[in-house]
Amino acid sequence: MQQKIKAGGGFFSYFKTEKGRKLVFYAAGATTVALFVGNFVPHTFGLKYYRDFVQCYQHGVGRPVPEAVQQRLEKALDQLGLTPFERKFVKPFTVFGFDVFQAGTTKLRFGGALGIPVNYGYGSREEIKRADIRFRDKEINWSSPSGKLLEEAIVLNEDEQIFGLSKAVLQLQTHRVLLNSIFPSVSFLMVYTIGHYLNLRQDLFARHGSVRFVLYSILGLFGLGIWSFMKDYNQVSMDAEIDQRLASMGPQFVEAGASFYDKHLKKNIALRELIGNDIYTALGNENFMIRQKSMPLTARKSFFLERLEELKKAQQPETE
Repeated sequence: MQQKIKAGGGFFSYFKTEKGRKLVFYAAGATTVALFVGNFVPHTFGLKYYRDFVQCYQHGVGRPVPEAVQQRLEKALDQLGLTPFERKFVKPFTVFGFDVFQAGTTKLRFGGALGIPVNYGYGSREEIKRADIRFRDKEINWSSPSGKLLEEAIVLNEDEQIFGLSKAVLQLQTHRVLLNSIFPSVSFLMVYTIGHYLNLRQDLFARHGSVRFVLYSILGLFGLGIWSFMKDYNQVSMDAEIDQRLASMGPQFVEAGASFYDKHLKKNIALRELIGNDIYTALGNENFMIRQKSMPLTARKSFFLERLEELKKAQQPETE
């Protein structure tokens, strides 16, 4: 015979009643849907607004992508073998910062927004518009050693730009948007289901509220950990697959990949010194503390250096 739970007094006691538990059930379902929608909509129905938010403007008008950069993007798409129909889903624009930005996906009709930084338009150090460049609203001391290192790092040659653009396009071709929308919903639903089962199995509604508080805290941390693991593992795996795909496209891409990541690391090291912030490690990797949101840049650089060394060894017998 099921024990009848007394509602007792207080606001939280209401949730121990039959009506209160039904309300929590519906709220959990709504939260599960909201977590999916909140992650999915910015990359689909709200992609235009997301793009407008991160776009680089000049005098209130979005800065156009330079013609030379457009041509390099076309070369990247040629190397990847995209058909004319597939190219329509890659929508380039100019973005703030020094890194390529991706939003959306080519797997859906909304397409993918490819944000190309201004420095992709620089052909040499002389073309750098130093007065216009700020990082996190801080001016850059270009005369310092770190400023000179930054100058060297943000000027990419054509092969390095094609590599960077190809990497971003391959990212847009993944199921990242859909998976990153599913992960939080699955994690939350798992936590709610386990909590609901334990409440009934252990008759926790009849116990003191502190017991349930401890349980919910543990389950909350567990759910957060599961979500972080799924998202980070998926991103690191995709990073590895993309690098392997690019390395298989020929020696030119292998060499460009090694130099691209070398400059990326130098840029981060320079910014770390210039702004006095630990968002980057001393080696130039992004500082994620506990989590690993993407594959470390040092590991990606080492991968291409190893492949480059393998190619050089393979060519030695032919030259002897």
